[in-house]
Amino acid sequence: MVDEDKGSLGAKVFFIWGSLCACCFVYSYLLIPETKGLTLEQVDQMLAETVPRTSSRWVPHTTYTAAAGIGGREKRRVGRGREPDPSNRV
Repeated sequence: MVDEDKGSLGAKVFFIWGSLCACCFVYSYLLIPETKGLTLEQVDQMLAETVPRTSSRWVPHTTYTAAAGIGGREKRRVGRGREPDPSNRV
């Protein structure tokens, strides 16, 4: 594209590259959702409730285990609630 016998674009190749980068940025900002820290079930729920542009502000309403009825309340620890320090073993 730069050679005189191939396309003779010279420095104009930068404008082609820059416009493609701008198109990729717009595409990723508008159409690719933020899924960091979400499970697959939460991603499905998020995509049903919001658009990709506002997906970074979406928070899950329930967990998968609560929706499926699995498990119960977590057991409370007896004592101060801290793990014993393994370096203090005798």
